[in-house]
Amino acid sequence: MTTVFMRPAIKSDLKAIATLIDGARQFLKSQGLSQWQSGYPNEETVATDIALNRGYVLVVGSEVAGYTALLAGTDPVYEAITDGQWLSEADDYISIHRFAISDGFRGQKLAQRFMTAILTLCYDKKQFDVRIDTHPGNHPMQSVITGNGFEKRGVVYINEGQEINGERWAYQLILS
Repeated sequence: MTTVFMRPAIKSDLKAIATLIDGARQFLKSQGLSQWQSGYPNEETVATDIALNRGYVLVVGSEVAGYTALLAGTDPVYEAITDGQWLSEADDYISIHRFAISDGFRGQKLAQRFMTAILTLCYDKKQFDVRIDTHPGNHPMQSVITGNGFEKRGVVYINEGQEINGERWAYQLILS
């Protein structure tokens, strides 16, 4: 059996992560989604994540198979939620952003395993309030999110490149 684990992203992962995100961008485009179609996230975004120690990779064998960024504290995107509300008003939560699986590993249920590893890390760090958002049409990601116990809490709006006020469904999980 091949080893699968999550670790912090490092500078030497940057090229693999950029390729992975480009593949995810094309996958979203093929689904007719506007998500990630304005040049975000990009290599600079990921380099910043790595420099701030908030980027993580899923490794399968010796290959980078997934990427995400975990942001601690108040997330401006989540300040204004409509059509619902957060379960808590706390500002010490973790936001999961830039979650993607490489084209070469898509369909192997690794997204579920990656999310499990993320939640385990959050729990270990005593960060029990976890939030994430995705495009209303991104059904594969919604399945990963709800399949890990997150509840839809409302709608938030993002500004990605040329996409202004892009609607995203917001989810939350309180680990206990």
